[in-house]
Amino acid sequence: MFLVCLSFGILKGIAQVTTIRGTVVTDEDGSPVIGASILVKGEKQGAVSDMDGKFELKIISSSATTRLVVSYMGLATQDVAAKSDLYIRLKSDARLLDEVVVTALGISREKKALGYTAQEIKSEALTQGKDNNLLNSLAGKVAGVRITNTQGDVGSSRIVIRGETSIAGENQPLFIVNGIPVDNSQLNAQTIGRDFKNAIADLNPEDIKSLTVLKGPNAAALYGARAAHGAIVITTKDGTGQQGLGITINSSTQLSHAATLPKFQNLFGQGAGGQFSYVNGGGAGVNDGVDESWGPRLDIGLLIPQFDSPLDASGTRTATPWVSHPNNVRDYFRTGLTTSNGISIARSDEKYQFRIGYNYEKQLSIVPGAETNKTNINLNTDYHLSKWLTVGATANYIVYTAPSLPGSANSAGSNYRSNSPMLQFLWFGRQVDTESLKADYARNWNASYYSNPFWNAHYNTQSQERHRFLGDVHAVFHLSEGLNLQFRTSTDWYNDRRKAQVKWGTSGTPYGSYSEDAYTVKENNTEAIATYVKQLNKDFGLDALVGFNVRNKQYENNYQAAPRLAVPDLYTLTNSRDQLTSSNYFYRLRQYGLYGSVQLDYRRWAFLTLTGRNDWSSTLPTANNSYFYPSVTASVLLSEVLGLKDSPLSYLKLRGGWSQVGADADPYQLATVYLSETAFSGNPLQKSSGEGLNPTLKPEKTSSLEAGVEVAFFDNRLHLDFTYYKTDSYDQILKLATSASSGYTSQVRNAGHIRNRGYEIQLGATPVRKQNGFQWDVNVNYGSNRSKVIELDAEGLITSYQLYKSGIQVLASVGESYGTLFGTAYARDEAGRIVVDENGLPKVSSSSKTLGKFTPDWTGGISNTLTYKSLSLSFLIDASIGGSIFSNTNKTGKYTGVLENSLPGRDADHGGLWYFIDDNKQRIQLDTPASYETNSAGLYYANVNGKSTRVYQDGIVVDGVTEDGDKNAKVTSAENYYHRVYSIAEANVYDASYVKLREVALTYRFPKAVVRKLHLQDASITLSGRNLWTIYKDVPNVDPESALTAGNAQGVEAYSLPTTRSFGLNLAVKF
Repeated sequence: MFLVCLSFGILKGIAQVTTIRGTVVTDEDGSPVIGASILVKGEKQGAVSDMDGKFELKIISSSATTRLVVSYMGLATQDVAAKSDLYIRLKSDARLLDEVVVTALGISREKKALGYTAQEIKSEALTQGKDNNLLNSLAGKVAGVRITNTQGDVGSSRIVIRGETSIAGENQPLFIVNGIPVDNSQLNAQTIGRDFKNAIADLNPEDIKSLTVLKGPNAAALYGARAAHGAIVITTKDGTGQQGLGITINSSTQLSHAATLPKFQNLFGQGAGGQFSYVNGGGAGVNDGVDESWGPRLDIGLLIPQFDSPLDASGTRTATPWVSHPNNVRDYFRTGLTTSNGISIARSDEKYQFRIGYNYEKQLSIVPGAETNKTNINLNTDYHLSKWLTVGATANYIVYTAPSLPGSANSAGSNYRSNSPMLQFLWFGRQVDTESLKADYARNWNASYYSNPFWNAHYNTQSQERHRFLGDVHAVFHLSEGLNLQFRTSTDWYNDRRKAQVKWGTSGTPYGSYSEDAYTVKENNTEAIATYVKQLNKDFGLDALVGFNVRNKQYENNYQAAPRLAVPDLYTLTNSRDQLTSSNYFYRLRQYGLYGSVQLDYRRWAFLTLTGRNDWSSTLPTANNSYFYPSVTASVLLSEVLGLKDSPLSYLKLRGGWSQVGADADPYQLATVYLSETAFSGNPLQKSSGEGLNPTLKPEKTSSLEAGVEVAFFDNRLHLDFTYYKTDSYDQILKLATSASSGYTSQVRNAGHIRNRGYEIQLGATPVRKQNGFQWDVNVNYGSNRSKVIELDAEGLITSYQLYKSGIQVLASVGESYGTLFGTAYARDEAGRIVVDENGLPKVSSSSKTLGKFTPDWTGGISNTLTYKSLSLSFLIDASIGGSIFSNTNKTGKYTGVLENSLPGRDADHGGLWYFIDDNKQRIQLDTPASYETNSAGLYYANVNGKSTRVYQDGIVVDGVTEDGDKNAKVTSAENYYHRVYSIAEANVYDASYVKLREVALTYRFPKAVVRKLHLQDASITLSGRNLWTIYKDVPNVDPESALTAGNAQGVEAYSLPTTRSFGLNLAVKF
């Protein structure tokens, strides 16, 4: 026995001792886990992680199957192989910590209890792409959400959740910031076309802690009428959890450039009929007043007088080389620069928390002279005065200034003298040298219709200055266990002042002009909410609330303009040679709301929630100004009922609900009002609005059904959320035409019913999780919505409602999807063949037709995050498939002949046919001449019937038939053909689908050991890129996301500034 024991001791003494080292971090943000337990499975050997999450463990084992058990309270335990250099990421244990999301009224609820969809986006996901417009940061990240942009890097954005539910009203969701309803209006200019960024862009994404998208009425019923289109609930960062004083500095720099410029042709220059010679740009030369590009061929050695040609001794312009400038449009734009620098100070203990933040952002647009500046100062604090009373406040003061905003086309028409650079570039001769324009702002390539684009950018400016304050004070009384009473009063106020100046000598405005436009918007809310939470017995729990809200909103607009200046370059309203033009508008509204909610649960696996709200609105008739709307939702955790926690199917939840919400009318819909007009002979003048009163107006109603399932496998390494919904909006408030005999042109009525139905998928997975610290996470979202206009009036007399008209109509038509594109088409015979006229040109249909719809068939996004220890790489692919877009850029650019897609048929190399014009002015097709000559003007001559005759190689024979049904053989010129299709809307409607590489971000978080040596708490550096690659699109020359407006008239592109591609560097340091 002694020998056996001695032998065992000797063997143990010579057994191999293995040292295992590793690091334990949280899966959420990679921060070290301090005090994690690391035990050898089946033995008592172990270690504890240090301040950096590191551990070292010596084990005696001769087996390669030795395993370690890593655990920490609140995090899911992991069983890993005992290898060297371990990097272990512990995830939150859903069985210990129920996921909580912020829902309606800012109330945090367990996600498992919700009977509707609430998708939360964390701060990191909002800021990794570094877009300074919050809405753009959501693109591709939320199922069922669609975002469009109007005007390049400084434009407005529009967000719609689950399709448009209002035919003529607002379709964007309600925004709530720290419990404060926030205005997101895009207040339109009455002066020259500019885009004034929507108001929610005032927020600084770096200040946001979390953002929850409440989709549809089911989720947002407690907010009432304003949330009929969903709600976005934003919680800003506070000092909670910050032990000691924490100072965070964040600095970022981004460079951007134009990413979606049109493709221009560079074979033909300015002119018409192949001829051009500049004298004064007003018609004195050969076609020098023509602003199209059907002129002589470029780069073949021609010498032609041009706008920047030098003058000889007699003052005549000398001929200079007729050459292309392929980059003349790109050379107009500059590299954009955005810098953002911020600092925040935070602290908390058991008595209080506070966070104060400051951020300054400066953006230089890609458009010369255009810039914006934004300053954010914010405060978030709470103080526990006693065990029964907590008081707090939030405040955010924002100053947004734009010394000069870039011009935009404020309509889809030609609008020759618009300040929009993109519109002018579609008439811009391809021989124009941008450097010549930059050298002398007073001259331009065409004096008849345009001012030099640099003149417009630097002299014809539109400034904007917006001061905004939003904040609240609140108090919570903890009356007894589970019973709280909260009071809050909040305000969202801003003053938006704009000044527009046009310099003397501007084309079309020789005396210049000046205007001032001022908006003041204020909304105050006061509310009281009582909440009660109690476990009734071992089976049932109760979570209830009741609340009251008073809302007051005030809006005022004052506009004055000096149409012509008396003295050059003095921009004041008193410097007017004419009577000032003016207008003003003012309204106030008040709304009372009483609401309540009761949630019952059974053993925390079955939940039933009932809500109800009644509103009283000042904008509705007394008899109809009170309206009630209820909702009911339920959820069941089958994984709890069936005991599936330890199976591969780790989570299974069914949910569903029904809700109804109402919506009131805009102010002044109940009585005839009078609008201010320009004074007549010094006397004030007002006129009737032309709208008849409607004392029986009722609130709009929206009913919604929703059902869904949530499934998770393998401890949440694979999870799926599927939702189906159906929404009906009826009794819509529409302005409809009325009989002239009534004395009015229109009347606001309850009419219209629109239905949306669709489904959404959220899929998440962790396909790879290695013990060396490498992890791959994937998130997919998908949303498909189908809308249908059921009716527009009860009598069925109205079949369509016009949302927009210029070149094409955007309609809500009965039996069609919301937002159909309706316009002229090719005339066709019964077989569908294009019919041509006597000149061989396509005929325009005698009546307009439906050409598409602007709503996509589906939208989605795929995000991937690859993490290795302290290094993280993420990228997002964003897609929108289906839908149509009417492109004014393509329409105009083909008409003027500047775009590459106007080349087919323009010469023999691009399929053009040879022809000559006989004595009867008829085009006679020729075989390709054996030889031809080019004269000094660039015109072609060849031997035809024994004599030198001018010939052409831009012939087109349209594939179609005559009115008699014979195959067309008539030759027409490319110039005439493209002029004809300008008036055919069908020729300019394209598929609006796209797939984009939206964001890429590479982040390195410095190890804690390094951070401590630098006397810091945390530090990270991020390289990012946005809008890096359009993987697929159908529409040429423009970004399919471009929109004319942030309103309901979608599906129309009108000379938008180019989308920008940006690259940035961000440094975040915490002391």
